[in-house]
Amino acid sequence: MSTKKRIKRTMRMGKFHKTFSQNRGKKKRQIKTKKKINVRTQSKLVLEMLREFKWPTTERNNILRTGQSNYEGFALGKVISWAGKGENAGYRKMLSIKTRNPKYKKLFNETKKLMKLKDPKFKFTSIQYNKNQRAARHRDAKNMGVSYIVGLGNYKGGELIIFDENEKNPKKHNIRNRFYSFNGSIYPHETAPFKGERYTLVFYSI
Repeated sequence: MSTKKRIKRTMRMGKFHKTFSQNRGKKKRQIKTKKKINVRTQSKLVLEMLREFKWPTTERNNILRTGQSNYEGFALGKVISWAGKGENAGYRKMLSIKTRNPKYKKLFNETKKLMKLKDPKFKFTSIQYNKNQRAARHRDAKNMGVSYIVGLGNYKGGELIIFDENEKNPKKHNIRNRFYSFNGSIYPHETAPFKGERYTLVFYSI
């Protein structure tokens, strides 16, 4: 092999190794990025989205305290709503209008990812979003089975208080950055007083 051919071959091999190293480095960075996505990092992402969100008000009567007419909150996913006309009118389970809105849909998808990271086997149809709401004692009338709840934000207090079926023996549960599962349709529950910014996410089925 001539000197020129050896030089050209060496140059080609050099380019190959450089490209190979670059691709290998890129794949390593991608793997590292994937490893960083966990419950903690996803919670932070969802929290930032909640902070930037323009919250609508709702009148969910069973969780309003005395003297309170509404609060900031909404549900995404399936809801029970009035639909149809005439003889075909009635309450039905359907995807909420908000869930079809691009900004709400993005939040919904990222929140679903959060639950998938926490408990991939947990099945749910809907997510309730609450902002700075101290819920009155209530049961979840339309929920079926076990729900998950988690608190996000910079706050103190705000524990979830759960009673037995006879509304006795209250127990406090710290849900700040902690997921807690219970059957809210059976056990009455309420929110303890708190200070600061407090968001709660409730994953449930209807």
